[in-house]
Amino acid sequence: MFVEKDSEKDVIPVYSHNPYDATRFPLLVLDVKRQVCRPYNEGFRVFHWHEEVQFVYILQGIVHFRIYDEEVDLRAGDCMFINRAALHQIMEKEDCQYHSYIIPLRMLSFFPGSIMEERNVGAVVNHPFFTHFAMREENEICADVLEAVRELDRIYFNKSAHTDHLEYRISIQLVKVWLAFLEQFSNISEKEGKVPEEWTDGLKNMTTGCCENVRSHKRIRTLLSFVHENYGKDISLKDIAGAANISATECQRCFRTYVQCSPYKYLMRYRLDRSAVMLRNSDDTVTEIAMNVGFHSVSAYIKYFKKIYGMTPVKYRCEKR
Repeated sequence: MFVEKDSEKDVIPVYSHNPYDATRFPLLVLDVKRQVCRPYNEGFRVFHWHEEVQFVYILQGIVHFRIYDEEVDLRAGDCMFINRAALHQIMEKEDCQYHSYIIPLRMLSFFPGSIMEERNVGAVVNHPFFTHFAMREENEICADVLEAVRELDRIYFNKSAHTDHLEYRISIQLVKVWLAFLEQFSNISEKEGKVPEEWTDGLKNMTTGCCENVRSHKRIRTLLSFVHENYGKDISLKDIAGAANISATECQRCFRTYVQCSPYKYLMRYRLDRSAVMLRNSDDTVTEIAMNVGFHSVSAYIKYFKKIYGMTPVKYRCEKR
């Protein structure tokens, strides 16, 4: 049995879904300004991960990134690359605006089984040590990739100037961004003189890394995935720990290190998060939803829901529809 502590923070990392993944143009672009995300995405301002790679271009202010247990601040003109499946959170450190390009891998690979998929995409997204890379405007070696990102931004957010073949223009520019991103690593080794320290650190993360960190990163993703796939069942701490073949104590440590809460807190919050989606998007009754997300008692579900959302499930459904 789990033991819950009321003092824990109400945080919940989520697997962030791309609502356009099954469409004919699966690129997801988020415009975030003054703490408002358009279109709204479930990963906004919370710890999350996704199967796509991500470029975050800062237009104004300071943006704070947390990738696993590392923290980075970037300013206007900078850009952050976040690799596939990296657990991360993006927050505003001061009044800011940024554009987030969440790119399905197939848009960079041209077609399944291609050489590009294996050498130019897979080599990066499957690299065990490469979780993220910060590109700062003051580093001249970043100039080409930052200019490519700026041009992508101009094309995407000035659609009226590119009405003909817009999707083709965007797709071509995405590949240009990716190519410039890959080439900057070659430029580092070829450039004469001293390489900036932050670049040295970044390359170290990509080429040498820490095996223990890699194991921990994979472990927390395995644990979270187990919860996401089984939250509707009657699962225990032992069950969650067993998914990664670790002890209950190590499971709790892993959750507190990367998620800042216990496995029980995470499970309960995820159940409530999923129930909120069902309340918005289905016609199932509150009782049916409570049972579907793993609650044995409707009254307990309503109590927990109200504690987190500040209202009953019925009121939440009325307000969100």
